[in-house]
Amino acid sequence: MASVIGARHPVGLYLLCVVELCERFAGSLLGSLLLLYLNERIGLSPGIATRLGGAFNAAVYLSSVLGGVVADRWLGTYRAILLGAALLAVGYGVLSVDRATALYPAAGLLVLGHALFKPNISTAVGKLYDRGSPRREDAFSVFYVVFNIGAACGPVAGGALRAGYGWSVAFSVAALAMLLALGAGILSYRWLAATVHSQGTAAANSAKPLARPAWPLGAMAGILGAGLLFTASYEQSGQSLLFWTRDCTQRSLLGHSLPPSSLLALPGLLVLMLQPLLTRTMSSFAKRRHPPTVLSRIQVGLGFGVVAYLIMVGAALLHGQRQAAVSPWWLLACFVALTIGELLVYPLMMALVTRLAPPTGTAAAMGLLMASFAAGQLLAGEVAARWAVWSSTTLFATLAGIALAASVVMRWARKRVLAALSPLALSATVIEPLTP
Repeated sequence: MASVIGARHPVGLYLLCVVELCERFAGSLLGSLLLLYLNERIGLSPGIATRLGGAFNAAVYLSSVLGGVVADRWLGTYRAILLGAALLAVGYGVLSVDRATALYPAAGLLVLGHALFKPNISTAVGKLYDRGSPRREDAFSVFYVVFNIGAACGPVAGGALRAGYGWSVAFSVAALAMLLALGAGILSYRWLAATVHSQGTAAANSAKPLARPAWPLGAMAGILGAGLLFTASYEQSGQSLLFWTRDCTQRSLLGHSLPPSSLLALPGLLVLMLQPLLTRTMSSFAKRRHPPTVLSRIQVGLGFGVVAYLIMVGAALLHGQRQAAVSPWWLLACFVALTIGELLVYPLMMALVTRLAPPTGTAAAMGLLMASFAAGQLLAGEVAARWAVWSSTTLFATLAGIALAASVVMRWARKRVLAALSPLALSATVIEPLTP
């Protein structure tokens, strides 16, 4: 298979990346502060704060199912993106009032905004390409890099703004970022709609025999189950790993103590550093005519989730022996492993789901994937809520076990995914990257 890494992409992809960059900046800014805001500002206990944070994150992802259906049947992909961005801007604005009474109205607006925005921005990326295009996986990887640029900048900005100007200013900046996203979406709307129409017409003319009449339930169930379990382990960065950073990690730099939330920028920064290395590795394998399959890459990524928490088990054992804060290198090693797993799991799962779904149900399928992430967020919150009850060694060992379960589920689903994709495997560009 000729490598498609670095292949030219439609301008629409980069316009969508600008919109996603602004949204992820705002979302990660809030994500880095939410648990601390509930605990320190609102006055909730760590256990209640983690459960509420997990419930909010779960609601965000779970509502994506409804948002995908609404987009598929009524609004359309791009109207849903624009309306979602507007609701998010208002939600962050309400949160910037910095009153306990504004917390739930803001959360409701943010959930509704994410319901429309989250599944449809990913669906829009998939609609830029023919269903069998070998550039699809690469496009999602590019999109995911931009996603993480915003994810890297948000926590840094959030920590600095909160420390220097207070909670209200930090949330106001998130609202401003969403207004920029809305503006970029409005400016690019007509061009993107025309691009998707031309791409969709070409795909319909060339791939009618490949249309899938029904949902491949077994394959989808395997991907959703693995996504749920991996998310439960991955999404600890704003929960148990945040508490670990605050309570058990040395955070001094040049004589200054860094806020715990600033270290949550590490995953996004690591994505920017590691993605080029992974891209070169994939290109090298492709040139040798031994490219790793999409499913194999996902499997390896799930394995890195296990490695990440085995590292933290070691850190927890050391902390228990010394009864003192440990080196941040332990946390960095954990984030490196989680980031490699993230890069190999999330974008490729998104690409697989858009292939497996019927042509008229891609947004709903993406919503189902987000719903599996929602359940993972709930499970993540339940595990993190044991921070004050379990030893850190037990908690991290449990997370390693959850990550291992994700790998087992994906292995079970492998044959079902390949069988579901076989109707599309009529050209080398489709079957080669997916063969065992």
